[in-house]
Amino acid sequence: MSRRFFLHGSVISGAALVTGGTVSGADAATPDPVTAGPVRGIRLFEQPDLNFQALFALGGASYGAGEAGEIFATVDGINEAGAGYQSFCDHFTALAERLAANAAKAGKAGHKISARSAHMRAAQYYNQSLYFILGTDKPEAEPALYRKMQEQWHAASQLFQPALEQVRIPYEDTHLPGYFLSGGTGSRPTVIVLNGSDAQFVDVFAFGAAAAVERGWNALIFEGPGQGSMLFERKMPFRPDWEKVIAPVVDFLEARPDVDARRIALTGWSFGGLLATRAAAFETRLAAVVADPGSVDSWLAYPPQLRDLIAKGGSREKVDQIWQKEVVPHLPPPARFTLSKRSEIYGAQFLEAARAGKMFDSLWTFAHTVQQYQVADVAPKVKIPMLVTQYEGEQYFPDGGERLLDLLTGPKALVKFTAAEGAGLHDGPLAPRTRNATVFDWLEEALGDS
Repeated sequence: MSRRFFLHGSVISGAALVTGGTVSGADAATPDPVTAGPVRGIRLFEQPDLNFQALFALGGASYGAGEAGEIFATVDGINEAGAGYQSFCDHFTALAERLAANAAKAGKAGHKISARSAHMRAAQYYNQSLYFILGTDKPEAEPALYRKMQEQWHAASQLFQPALEQVRIPYEDTHLPGYFLSGGTGSRPTVIVLNGSDAQFVDVFAFGAAAAVERGWNALIFEGPGQGSMLFERKMPFRPDWEKVIAPVVDFLEARPDVDARRIALTGWSFGGLLATRAAAFETRLAAVVADPGSVDSWLAYPPQLRDLIAKGGSREKVDQIWQKEVVPHLPPPARFTLSKRSEIYGAQFLEAARAGKMFDSLWTFAHTVQQYQVADVAPKVKIPMLVTQYEGEQYFPDGGERLLDLLTGPKALVKFTAAEGAGLHDGPLAPRTRNATVFDWLEEALGDS
């Protein structure tokens, strides 16, 4: 469902196995999908989720959203201190604060390029901390940490030439915050770069927006329900009918004279791949769509023990009783963190529990919320040209791209990224330029010059 999703093989690994509505004391340990098998990637940390998250900072360095030397130095410090969520957050926050101070100093001295670089990297490192803050002793600090990250990103955005345009997209009775990146003068093709559930503006800049501008395209990045400030500050969760989010975004773009309304594309990254597919089934004004990676059903990304408990555990009351009394008390810290992180995007009750350092009470409610995020019934309706990606070593939807491709009935293509080209694992964290080249070459051919 998202790029860092259930990296421990089983959410209840080392605790209880849920089988047929009952719980046994057997150890459910399984091989770690990040470090086991043919696609190993770079090993920065022994703890798989720490390792996978840090890879995105390294990948972002391709577009100035990170610096390899300071990342490796920070990783060394975390490992020396005893790698865990607390030390990870403490060290990356300290690095972010140092760079934020450097950026302010450079800005006052008139060194705009140096200031922009330092602001950008500070945003990335605050972002690293933000992902794991729920696993620390201060989970309630999540919105404040988001704000620090966003302040650094915005400061960097205003030091580009031209500055990125901060926009407010009308949406129901409120607005969606975002940034418009101009590809040049005149009416131009424009790509909506859709995030998933974990990344922030600094991430989608590296995984799509910057590449668009390099090619003379406009790019729009924004925060929808369940993303960024909409979640962390306004407590607005995801919604499954994502076409109702994309429609006002397209309205906004069509009204701009610098946008060629006939050439508006949508790319969905990570969980955004599923959301983009859903939107494409209804929003016919889009000229092309990319599901990166392809997936069909978010619930299938969860371990079979949880799915079995929902399918075979009986009534809501029975399932929640098993969850509260026989599973939750035995969840190891990584599983507790992962479930807190995954659940917070779906509703205020989950968000509030996570920030209070507690596990949500109702597995039944959580599961039935997640099960709404599937596209098996609407994917055949997509008639827009669509590119679907699949990554070797994909941890969450190993055959998601192929499954989605089989359902599509319009013009379609599938591209498989490989470990040999450095693009293995979900979202290819170390290969944004490889990913961007493939996506934009396809978009340029799909939209043409007309």
